[in-house]
Amino acid sequence: MQTETKSVAKEFQTNDSLPLLYVDGVRINKRRDGVYFIRVIANLPEYFSEQVRLMVDDSHLHRIIDSLCKSTDYYPKKAKSIPKKSPKTVK
Repeated sequence: MQTETKSVAKEFQTNDSLPLLYVDGVRINKRRDGVYFIRVIANLPEYFSEQVRLMVDDSHLHRIIDSLCKSTDYYPKKAKSIPKKSPKTVK
């Protein structure tokens, strides 16, 4: 006999004490364990300022990127890869 499971929407809690940040870029590095290290950067006249550091796993990062693409209606195309030429062998 199957039991019915109802999904209840979670309440969204906001934290009004968080600062609002303006950012110019994102730098992403993948770790060996499948977690991404994300740094959000502001480009100031004198230097680049790191605003936020995040750790996000692969599945959540894909959902975040998908959400950004949907909300901006921007879906970047993958760059054409340039085939690598094999090194010539010297005889």
